[in-house]
Amino acid sequence: MKPTPIILDVDAGIDDTLAIVFSLLSPSLRVRAITTVAGNVPVRECTRNVLLTLQLLAHRLTSIPVVAEGAARPLKRKLFTAREVHGRDGIGNVSRLYDAPTLRADSRIAVDVILDTVRRHPGISVVATGPLTNIAAAIAADRSTMRRAREIVVMGGAFHGLHNTGPAAEFNFYVDPEAADFVMRSGISIKLIPLNVTEQCVLAPSDLRATADPVVGRYLRRITKFYFEFHKRTTNVRKAYLHDPLAAGAVAFPSLLKYIDGYVRVEGTGRYSRGLSIFFPHLSVRKNAELPEWVKRVLREKPTVRIATR
Repeated sequence: MKPTPIILDVDAGIDDTLAIVFSLLSPSLRVRAITTVAGNVPVRECTRNVLLTLQLLAHRLTSIPVVAEGAARPLKRKLFTAREVHGRDGIGNVSRLYDAPTLRADSRIAVDVILDTVRRHPGISVVATGPLTNIAAAIAADRSTMRRAREIVVMGGAFHGLHNTGPAAEFNFYVDPEAADFVMRSGISIKLIPLNVTEQCVLAPSDLRATADPVVGRYLRRITKFYFEFHKRTTNVRKAYLHDPLAAGAVAFPSLLKYIDGYVRVEGTGRYSRGLSIFFPHLSVRKNAELPEWVKRVLREKPTVRIATR
């Protein structure tokens, strides 16, 4: 069976890096491009982290995917980062232990690389594990090309009262709620892997002891040390959530998760609810149902978002 081609769009924190390593080494996936977006740390640091990871894995790869730098800030807001979770450099403050990568990013911007890669590989899956700034810009630039992707798999959003940023939101949607809402409304096929599902998937330090490759294993143990310590402080358990690897895993193993079809909207203007994810299940709406007209309009649309439930 041929591996599934993917584009990774990442904000290259620790769990993004775990998703990159998984995707590059998985026989079920073929990474065609990696694009970076500001989120966990500023975009320049995200790009450096991707290039460093690729350089450390180069001996295991038959080819190096193109890397392109993307948006340095959200569509309409100042950048909000998560250095307290991922370290000052985004990978647990371990970049100082390695030489600067000699690999270089492509001269094209991320949006151009995303669109060019979709054109060359129609049916490719786009896996977005950071704020959706690049993805929104790519759809706005050429919606017809983005429709040629098989799906956009998004790690983002949160339901059932869960949140990890502010009083109501998941981090990626909080950073750029306007981009998230635009993508959710785009009509393009989306699989959404929300926080309430990713928090069911955890990594323990012991899970990394059996890593066969000593170079890769040492790198993963180093970067996750900071991640485990953060989770120990905040949850009192020395285990870490695998938010972003689960999004890549959902492509590698299509039957891994269960989904329901529906509609998602993301709050961008609320004083206390920035980034809040709102989910409407796909229902048939009676003509005279007592619902606000805007809700009826949403529910009359063809659902294009599949939300993971477990």
